Amino acid sequence: MVTNAKEFIDFWVANSVHAKLELGEIGSSQSADELARRLLEAANQLGLSSDDIVQEIGDPAEYIKAKLREFNVAESDRRDPHS
Repeated sequence: MVTNAKEFIDFWVANSVHAKLELGEIGSSQSADELARRLLEAANQLGLSSDDIVQEIGDPAEYIKAKLREFNVAESDRRDPHS
């Protein structure tokens, strides 16, 4: 069970934010704004406030955008380690 905002965010991101690689192009079809909305909604359902989340990561949409970039680069590197 999730006990704090950081633990919840880490779990949620690992299960909800994914790299997307199509035809060799890096990019995700996931909307950071939509994912941020879902993150805050899920947090609220567990009794965590938007303020709890913002205190931990800052702007949720910006945090998720950074995670999408990170995951996309890692996936690209995994698929083509010589690039």
